[in-house]
Amino acid sequence: MKLFDFHCDTPFALEKHGEPLTDNNRHISLKKVENYDSYGQLMAIFTQKSLPEEVAWGRFFVIREDFYSKMTEKTALCHTFADYEKAISEGKHPFFIAVEGGGLLCDKLERLTTLYEHDVRFLTLVWRDADCIGGAFNTDVGLTDFGREVVKKCFEMGIVVDLSHASDPMAEEVLTMAEAAGKAVIATHSDSRAVYAHPRNLPDDFAKRIAKLGGTVGISMAPQHLGVNDYANIDIICDHMLHYLEIGLEDSLTFGCDFDGLDTLPEGVENVSKIIDIADALRKKGVSEEQIEKIFYKNAERFLKENF
Repeated sequence: MKLFDFHCDTPFALEKHGEPLTDNNRHISLKKVENYDSYGQLMAIFTQKSLPEEVAWGRFFVIREDFYSKMTEKTALCHTFADYEKAISEGKHPFFIAVEGGGLLCDKLERLTTLYEHDVRFLTLVWRDADCIGGAFNTDVGLTDFGREVVKKCFEMGIVVDLSHASDPMAEEVLTMAEAAGKAVIATHSDSRAVYAHPRNLPDDFAKRIAKLGGTVGISMAPQHLGVNDYANIDIICDHMLHYLEIGLEDSLTFGCDFDGLDTLPEGVENVSKIIDIADALRKKGVSEEQIEKIFYKNAERFLKENF
C-alpha cells in the first residue's frame, strides 16, 4: 500500500531533539515507513505560537535548513506533481513543505513570496488564539484585513490555504472567498465534529464545501480530537472516517496524522508504520479496496495533480 499524509511536525521535532530523519525516537523516520510501497508527506514547519512573531520568522529558516540537512538520497523535495511522480518512479519519498501558523508573516505580505521561494506550497493560516491573520478554533475571531490579503495572495501565487485550526468565522469566510475564486482549499488535519464535538474538528458543512471545491480533508491522530476523555483507538478513528465517507468525501478523504506534533497517540497507532493497520480495520467495516486506496494515496495524488 502507498501512503501520502498531509500533516506532520517532524521537521520541528527533529530540530528540537537533534535527531536524524533516517532512524529516531519520533513518530516518523525513514525506517518506520519501509512497510509502505511508497510514502509521501507534507512536512509542516511549525515555529511555536509562544515565540514573538519576528522570532518565529527566523525560526522558519533554522528549522527548514536543519530538516534539509537531514534529507537523504531516498527523499525528494517536491514543488509539482511532476516532481512527485519522478520521486516515486525513482523509489524516493516525495516531500512537500508547509508552514503551520501564518503569524510569522507579521503583517508583511511580501513574506509570502519569500516563503514560496523557499519551497512552501501550503499555509495553515493559524494555530491557536488570534494573530495578524485572524482567529483560531479557540476564538470567535474571523479573518483580519491582512488575513484577507494573505488568502487572496495565496490564491494568486499557488499556495494552498489550509483551514485546520481555523475558527468557524474564519473558515466560513475563506470558503466563501475560495468559492468565489474557484480555488481549492483543504483541511490537512481535522477530524469530524459530528462524530466528536470538539471545536478543533470540522463541521459537516465545511467538509462538504471543501470537497465540492476539490480539496481534501485529512484525518488526525490527536486523541483529544477523536474521542471522549482524550482516548482513541483504531475503531474510533474509523468512526470519523466512515462518517466522512457517508457525507460524500470518498474522493476527498486523506490522512493528516499530525505525527510528531502530538504528545499521545491512539491505542494501536504508535507511529507512522501502524497506519497500515487502519486499512485492515476499514476492510472489516465494509469499506471497499478502491475507497481505501483513495484514502491512503489516490485522493492526495488527485489533489496534487490538479493543483501543482
